[in-house]
Amino acid sequence: MSKDSYKTKYFKELNSLRFIGFIGIFFGHVFFSNSPEVINSKLYETLFSYGKILGFISIDSFFVLSSFLITWKALEEIKFTSKFQFKNFLIRRSLRIWPLYFLIVFLGFLLEYLKSYYFLEAEKLPSLWNFVLFILNYNIIENGYNFLFFMVFMWSISVEEQFYIFWAITIKWFNKYLFGISFLIIFISLFFRIYFIKDSLSLNFHTASALGNFGIGALTAILAFKNQYFLNKLQSLKRNTILFFYLIIFTFFILMPVLLEYDFFIVIQRVLFSIFFSFIILEQTYCDKSILKVSKIKYFNFFGKISYGLYCYHGIMITIVLQISGFLSQSLLNSLVIYPILIFVSTLIISHLSFRFYESKFLKIKSKFSFLSPN
Repeated sequence: MSKDSYKTKYFKELNSLRFIGFIGIFFGHVFFSNSPEVINSKLYETLFSYGKILGFISIDSFFVLSSFLITWKALEEIKFTSKFQFKNFLIRRSLRIWPLYFLIVFLGFLLEYLKSYYFLEAEKLPSLWNFVLFILNYNIIENGYNFLFFMVFMWSISVEEQFYIFWAITIKWFNKYLFGISFLIIFISLFFRIYFIKDSLSLNFHTASALGNFGIGALTAILAFKNQYFLNKLQSLKRNTILFFYLIIFTFFILMPVLLEYDFFIVIQRVLFSIFFSFIILEQTYCDKSILKVSKIKYFNFFGKISYGLYCYHGIMITIVLQISGFLSQSLLNSLVIYPILIFVSTLIISHLSFRFYESKFLKIKSKFSFLSPN
């Protein structure tokens, strides 16, 4: 088969799942108020509690998605060329991640400088090296996250970048052992979470704690890529069986506030939900009798394409609205409806403009380092 006649598999379903993942993260961050009347309301308390849980597990879903996709693409590349282009992989990842990431970092440090220049109260940002070297998550573990709100979100990109380097090295020199290494990093993650069970910052932000997410994503890709029997079983799943699995996932989510009281569940929680996310990826991609293919929802695919911008910019929009809300009514309606809608719409607009006029320029360069084109 010639290079020109081969087309890579394009997972259109993943774009829609990325957008759904962003919605979860958005709900984890968007509810805020300084009003005791609002904070003490049962509705706000419930939404804030579940929003926080949903935010963290949605970030985990991005880790699973990312690991699944880069592992699949690497296996595809090795199958076609008998090698993995280490340098090109890192260049592609950098051209996708770095332009917007460093723009956000620049804006954060510019804002800190302007605040200090005009003698305004400013949160002291961590050293620039934490952002340049992608080690912000470790700084948060050591010092907490009491700094500029939208800059805190960069911790997950630090984790992603660390995994990209580790996984690229693994694929380049140990690709015959990917299945076993995937299991190994899952167990490392579980043992880490056992050891640091009382350290919430390490549990949430340390890369070792998130290795289970990446390991499950990689295992899912390996199974889907190499095991036709596994795929056949997936394709033949009955609708009632699919519905049953989704009910299990929903039940665990509803029970999360109670389950998180138990150390055992805290240890397995990230791996368990990674398995759930992997099921969703496979069900949406391969099952013939899905209850709903989210990729068929008109705008989800488009919003998924700009999901990276949505993630990076939504913190800025929240920061702006936080400042404005200090001069406006702190009613329950504003906190739960008006402000979230304002933040969501403004984030969509700026993310679309950023993708069209800024990020897309780098994506055109990125395509030059891909040996194949998607169908």
